[in-house]
Amino acid sequence: MRTRGRKGRRVERVASLIREVVSEELVSGLNDPRMALVTVTGVDVAADMRFADVRVSILGEEKAQEACFRAIRHAHGRVQERVADALVMKFCPVLRFHLDPSVKRNIEMSRLIAQARAEDEAARADRIRRGVEPPPAETSADEAGPPETDDETLEEEETDRPEATDAEDPA
Repeated sequence: MRTRGRKGRRVERVASLIREVVSEELVSGLNDPRMALVTVTGVDVAADMRFADVRVSILGEEKAQEACFRAIRHAHGRVQERVADALVMKFCPVLRFHLDPSVKRNIEMSRLIAQARAEDEAARADRIRRGVEPPPAETSADEAGPPETDDETLEEEETDRPEATDAEDPA
């Protein structure tokens, strides 16, 4: 018994194949200068396999994104034909392209997090400098690993050793 709302394996395989074909066609199959930084983020195929919603993410400025999306819509027929050639089915799902802002949102969120971390580190360094907050605790000898030797210690060890002379060497 199949659970309601869950798509079958066949629908998932068709969606995966459509994603591969559309990605390949958009990235290398079309020689359109408007196509740049396009990623197929997902494909949702209807349960009856009549329609496939293709989500694409386009990086860049707003005007460049609009031009690229117009190029994708303009190439719809060619991409649809490539998908039909790749699928071994009586009917090919009709492709519908949608702009997916999730990748752009994720990049912006990562930038904001990095900015907040940098500001937090700067504020913490300032608090430590002013003496409001103690500096980070030193790690114990067990956590620190082997002790580091400095150049002065090495020089003292070398001067304490007697130097071998050629006369003492029996060989």
